[in-house]
Amino acid sequence: MLVVAWVITLTSLVGGGAWLYLTGRHAASPGGSGPHVTMSLNSFRVAEPAGRENAAVDAVPPVSDGDTAPGGRPAGPRSPDVMTVAAAGLHPHPDPLLIEKSDLGPLPVIGKDGRTPWRVYARPFSSVDSRPRIAVVVTGLGVSDNATKSVIDSLPGAVTLSFAPFSKNLSDWIDKSRGAGHEVLIDLPMEPADYPRSDPGPHTLLTSVPIDQNLRRLGWILSRGTGYVGVSIYMGSGLVTKPRVLSPILSEIKTRGLMVVDTKENPVGVTEDLARELKLAVAVSDALIDRELAADQIDRQLAEVEARARRYGSAVAVARPYPVTINRLKAWTASLGSKGIALAPVSALPAPQRSQ
Repeated sequence: MLVVAWVITLTSLVGGGAWLYLTGRHAASPGGSGPHVTMSLNSFRVAEPAGRENAAVDAVPPVSDGDTAPGGRPAGPRSPDVMTVAAAGLHPHPDPLLIEKSDLGPLPVIGKDGRTPWRVYARPFSSVDSRPRIAVVVTGLGVSDNATKSVIDSLPGAVTLSFAPFSKNLSDWIDKSRGAGHEVLIDLPMEPADYPRSDPGPHTLLTSVPIDQNLRRLGWILSRGTGYVGVSIYMGSGLVTKPRVLSPILSEIKTRGLMVVDTKENPVGVTEDLARELKLAVAVSDALIDRELAADQIDRQLAEVEARARRYGSAVAVARPYPVTINRLKAWTASLGSKGIALAPVSALPAPQRSQ
């Protein structure tokens, strides 16, 4: 009997070790870096087995080399089989009926019932609130852990947070943000006017590559997480002046049921005009409040945002996660209610906006 017990124990250990090796090898295999292949975004959709339309993604590919979360697991998006609940009435994510399987990972899609991710994942806001609305969007998050945590913890839930797509632990950051009541965007890196002197980072959409390659890069960016309402243009002062390049990008964003925040890096950019032609939900920045990193200059920008909101009914302020910015925003957002102004998530602004 003792011999038999030892044989059973040894067999279990060998089998378990083989399983760990195979699964560990699969998890560590390179991928997710978005090879520069010329193909359209439609061409990397993966057909579902019969009867499984809109099914959850069964497996998520690894992300770029080095992008790992604690414990060595891939830092890419989690499987839509696991839904996480958020605060402030935000819809749990990922909703499996708003996910499409692809070789890059889960991609947002409009549901068969017409539901769009930008509305489903939005932070609720009362449509009968007649006060002037101000939306604050903090971009460039996920790169610095300390700065990101400070923004999530310090600023009210109505502030919208936008994350760099190449952030480590992006899914965890999205969960933490939505758990604190924040709706989420993904930064969309686009070519600036002085590229490559200024470089937005990996998978930047460029004016010099074929349209299909930009769509492939867009697909990689959109597949990095779930539960976000749209994208926020990051840099992009060069690309946003090229309608031929920009139009198919915005069209794909529209097709996937997302919204776009035009950060207005270039005042002559055509993002807003093209978005309206495509009937793509768009919110347009009125000010980058921390272009000058001084408390008095930030306060002056915030005062101008207030004035625009009173004049036009709404305004959008874009900010970055600098300590001085966070401190000024914390004090300013706390004062808005007493001034008769509503702090709103950016998803509450793409209704018909004012004329310039």
